[in-house]
Amino acid sequence: MSQSAFEMINGILDIWKIAVQAIIFLVLWAAAFRGKKGKTGGIAAVLFIFANIGIGFLPCTAWVRYGVSALAVMGYGGIHYKRQIGKAVFVMLAFYNLHCLSYLMASSIYEKIMNAMMKSLDIMQDSYLQEMNRCMVVGMFCLVFAYSVLFVAMALILYRFMKDVTIMAWQDVILLSILNFVGSMIANVVNGLLIVRIDTDAFVLFDEKPDLLWKVPMIALCIFAGEAALIYFWQRYRILLGERQKHFVEEQQVKAMKKRLEEAENFYGSIRKVRHEMKNHMANIKGLTEAGEYGEIEEYVRRMDETMLELEYKYATGNAVTDVIINDKWRRAEKAGIRFDADFRYGGEIPVFDMGIILNNLLDNAIEACEKLETGKGFIRLSLKRKKQFLILYVENSFDGAVSIRKGSPLPATTKRSILPGIIMEHGIGLENVRDIAERYFGGVNIKVKGDVFHVTVMLQQIEVGGRQVNDLA
Repeated sequence: MSQSAFEMINGILDIWKIAVQAIIFLVLWAAAFRGKKGKTGGIAAVLFIFANIGIGFLPCTAWVRYGVSALAVMGYGGIHYKRQIGKAVFVMLAFYNLHCLSYLMASSIYEKIMNAMMKSLDIMQDSYLQEMNRCMVVGMFCLVFAYSVLFVAMALILYRFMKDVTIMAWQDVILLSILNFVGSMIANVVNGLLIVRIDTDAFVLFDEKPDLLWKVPMIALCIFAGEAALIYFWQRYRILLGERQKHFVEEQQVKAMKKRLEEAENFYGSIRKVRHEMKNHMANIKGLTEAGEYGEIEEYVRRMDETMLELEYKYATGNAVTDVIINDKWRRAEKAGIRFDADFRYGGEIPVFDMGIILNNLLDNAIEACEKLETGKGFIRLSLKRKKQFLILYVENSFDGAVSIRKGSPLPATTKRSILPGIIMEHGIGLENVRDIAERYFGGVNIKVKGDVFHVTVMLQQIEVGGRQVNDLA
């Protein structure tokens, strides 16, 4: 094989290697940013390819090429993702680690093949240079092929372990990147020792230490296994923290519902008390009238009005607990300058405890969204309808228009901080509880965004009461 043919094939293999790197980079980027649009990952991959190919024509080392491409991608990540720049840093470090580890393992295969082929060559032959070029091409092809297979295999494993990574704090980036950094440094050291010139001689690492042909790949494999295990257990830790958060929220909701039940009981107890004392009030007013104490009568009636106002509810829903919840949210909305309308009649079709949790979560989220708007621009509309055997609850509210739906989840994500360290709550875990309750009654939750209006629809199948299905067509 001629020298020109050797150089041409070597250039083709370099392009192959860069193409594989770009594909793997795109795979890892997609794993970390699954909730983003596909074109954003494509832009990052294109930047990576152009930086690698463009700098490849310059007389510089591979680390310079990788460094410049990393800066290009990180600059893009900083502009486009901003708050998730840490995740972009992790992707770059993981990519370079996998590149280095796969190259280390492939280098051992290359050395083994080259040693076997070079032994068969006769330096005294006239065609020695052509045969050596042929052996070099075969060896380089095996190197790039093994590198590509190992790189793809490791990237796919990490892709699977990195699923559902929504938020990655800087401490998480540092923790998960330790082995990435170690792997890259070990690969750099080994590559620097492969061939060392000593005066007029050369030290060839694998010739002097042939046992390293299997030890180096084993070290690389152990580093990768450690990184994959670290990501896996970190994911499990996040899941456990999320479940702990959800359990805590559920406990708080149970306590809140118990408090609502007590408030409802106290409310109706107060009504019974006022009704019981009405005869005494009338007797007192009659006595003051007979005595001509008209000023005292006016003061007495004013105090009675104040007592009655405390017991007045704007919305009568047909149930003590839902009365307390809806009127409490109405008062809170009124104080915040939020318009609140409700068309809600509840007949006990599902346990009031579950209905109360649904109302609390949906109305709290709606009020929090409206509070971010200017005073007077927020509104909330609540309604409950019945269609055959289903209850359909509608909640509409205005909001600032900023909402992010995470891929693989029908619920919107939020950046609202949890009370537990390291956890970002869903919008919220409360909405997840609403969905769980809806599914318990063979229903579901549907969320729509139309402009600056947020629509939530909850469908619940009515339970049987007294051996019959409750059907109230509205």
